[in-house]
Amino acid sequence: MKKFLAITIIFITNIVFADVGMIVNKLKPYFPEIKVENINTSVLDGYYEVVLTNPWIDVMYISMDGKYVIQGAVTDLELMTNISTNRINSIKREILESISDDDKIIFKAENEQYVVHIFTDVDCPYCAKLHADMQELNALGITVKYLASPLEQLHPNAQSAMEKIWCAEDRALAIHNYKTSRGRDLPDNPECVNPVAEQLAISKQLGVNGTPSIFFENGINLPGYLPPNDVLNRILETIAQ
Repeated sequence: MKKFLAITIIFITNIVFADVGMIVNKLKPYFPEIKVENINTSVLDGYYEVVLTNPWIDVMYISMDGKYVIQGAVTDLELMTNISTNRINSIKREILESISDDDKIIFKAENEQYVVHIFTDVDCPYCAKLHADMQELNALGITVKYLASPLEQLHPNAQSAMEKIWCAEDRALAIHNYKTSRGRDLPDNPECVNPVAEQLAISKQLGVNGTPSIFFENGINLPGYLPPNDVLNRILETIAQ
């Protein structure tokens, strides 16, 4: 009996993998980089979830027979939530959390209640405006973790400046001095292996096309500048969702 059950389980498992392989083959002409790892079970009966990560994060659903594809907003009418958007946000959160804190520039709130990741460009005026609010953000219990997203078309020198900042012995002091000084003070330190280019690539994958770009702990993205109290209110709104 046990042997029969084991054979049955293996047979069912092989069928599932065969189905996923067929789905991958169906999608290959449209998404050449698609892999089995991109296909998951779905909350939609009869559909697989397909996670796309290149050039940006997206989610779609494909019927298990490979005939039908659902893209765009998929709404749960009972919960009145967009399950595709929620899934995309959860993937974004996982990506941000996978980045080591050692590669971020962190301004930690003494009484930390919330954490935001902010993609910044050191030559962006609204990023400087947001940085000027840092004490107030921290006082509200908001820890800020900076990630690099230099916008070459707007600020051609930003990436090289940020690489020097990320190579500084005290990165937080270096980015603060650069953002707050009229002379754009840069640390005098040698080049080093730094994560600026990698973080820029991640920002593009997450759909960042301007700075500052704020990500809350649940992966929801708030593009642009807001005053500290408005940032806090938006955080509280996302928690309530």
